[in-house]
Amino acid sequence: DMQHRRQMIQQIVSLLKQRDKNASKEWLNKLPQMVKQLEVSLYRSAPSFEAYADTSTLKQRLQLLALEISRKTQHKDGQPTSQQSSGRQRHESRPHTSSSHHHPSQNQHS
Repeated sequence: DMQHRRQMIQQIVSLLKQRDKNASKEWLNKLPQMVKQLEVSLYRSAPSFEAYADTSTLKQRLQLLALEISRKTQHKDGQPTSQQSSGRQRHESRPHTSSSHHHPSQNQHS
């Protein structure tokens, strides 16, 4: 079990490094801790060990997890992690209120 989990951590590291090839030193220093937290979340949320260990769905599961984490951090009032997330927070906080015939989309600002 631990062997599989270590392999999964390596998979996550390589996926994240592929995504951000020009990563800052600060980001690379945070990477081991981030990856451990991601792996634990994947492990706990998987319906089975087979689902957890399925590398063909790993990227998709990580993306869903990232969305879930960003939603949770946005709902903790006060501390947006960056300008971009505070903009998104404003946008997501009222999804279907005044613009009932207007579909909210990511390109609304352009």
